[in-house]
Amino acid sequence: MIRKKDIIIAIFSLGFTIISPFIFHSYYEGKPESTNQNIVFGAPFPFAEQTISFPEDSDSYPLEVKFTSPFEKETDYKVVPFLFSFFSYFLLFFSLYTIFSRYITRKPKHEEEPA
Repeated sequence: MIRKKDIIIAIFSLGFTIISPFIFHSYYEGKPESTNQNIVFGAPFPFAEQTISFPEDSDSYPLEVKFTSPFEKETDYKVVPFLFSFFSYFLLFFSLYTIFSRYITRKPKHEEEPA
């Protein structure tokens, strides 16, 4: 049976999965061979793919490429990596919640007095 805490953790995990492409960027140390490439964003399993045009000038590197909003640029989403990311975040947040709740709600041990 699904409990309220599971639904809250699932919503929190879904939200974090959706914003992960905006948090984690791609970094290029040098100029790539092709100036137009498909770059995949997201974490821990990249799932949002965008086509990026790199600058021709070698002085522009190192370059940090940021995810552009899907409303501004065409974005392809991959379902399986998205689900893997969601489940990874769900398991992470669920385990952290369980550890902290057990630590906080733990009953103190009472030692018996020696006779």
